[in-house]
Amino acid sequence: MRKQWILKLTSVSLVAVMAAAMGSQALAIDWHPSRTQSEVEVSESTTTTTTGSTITVTTPTGDQVQDSEAAVIQVTPVSVTLTANAAVEAANPGATAEQLAAVATESGLSYAANGQLNNLYNQVTNAESTEQLLETTAPAAAATFETTVGASASEYAPIALYDVAASASAEAVIAESGSVQVAISVPGVADGTQVVAICWDRNGNSRTVPVRVVNGVVYLTVYSSGPVMIMARTQVQG
Repeated sequence: MRKQWILKLTSVSLVAVMAAAMGSQALAIDWHPSRTQSEVEVSESTTTTTTGSTITVTTPTGDQVQDSEAAVIQVTPVSVTLTANAAVEAANPGATAEQLAAVATESGLSYAANGQLNNLYNQVTNAESTEQLLETTAPAAAATFETTVGASASEYAPIALYDVAASASAEAVIAESGSVQVAISVPGVADGTQVVAICWDRNGNSRTVPVRVVNGVVYLTVYSSGPVMIMARTQVQG
């Protein structure tokens, strides 16, 4: 007898991930990659480090992050990085990714920085399971996921992808304090949603980072510039 299962996020406002199981067939997650293009927003425009330094937090303004002399962190959704690189490619037909790597784009990031997040988006689109996704894109994070989070990666699914880019001044401040908290809003996330982040640096090194949700605001500890994948815990209901 066929039994239909609905896989939903632990917060009722995040009902988005669907799955079906038939007999002994394994539960398969439909990633709904378009959901990861949701427009994450900055909830607090400044953040203060443990050493007392203040960093401005913003979404893309059109200015290049690395050109800023101020301490700035920019939060850029994958929808923006995809569009920015598409524009560069359209203006430079036939150019390779290596040739375009340093090109400044409309996102405020370089073509290469956009590309790092865009490549992750493609991996999410093609992934067949959370475990496979993490093993492929974030082996270091995958190795520590369960001990850090207290649950298997199979119980989580991606809900947002974005880039965190720090200006040179902000990077110096973060290096001095070790990390900084950045507050953002993620569509659908509410108090009670169990959330975790996988973070990469520009060299592709990954780590699993616990996330706090307070009054619907997602507080992420940032250690360096690079892509971030927010994942929410799922549960099976009959």
